[in-house]
Amino acid sequence: MANVNFIDATLRLKYVTGYNEQNEPKFATKSYRHLNNSHTAESLVDVAHAIASLSSYTLDSIAKQETTDLS
Repeated sequence: MANVNFIDATLRLKYVTGYNEQNEPKFATKSYRHLNNSHTAESLVDVAHAIASLSSYTLDSIAKQETTDLS
């Protein structure tokens, strides 16, 4: 049986920064690295909304990317 060991996590906030000539959205992503494994999805969403409220851009999406070691 494989072991899964948590290494690191990154929280990514994707913002709509404007629109191009075809009226398609342009995006920018801000990453927050070195999250530990104790954060719940609910708490990360709350933090992401608090951070996004400080920006003049509209928050498009929130993602959590985990790095794990499989052995």
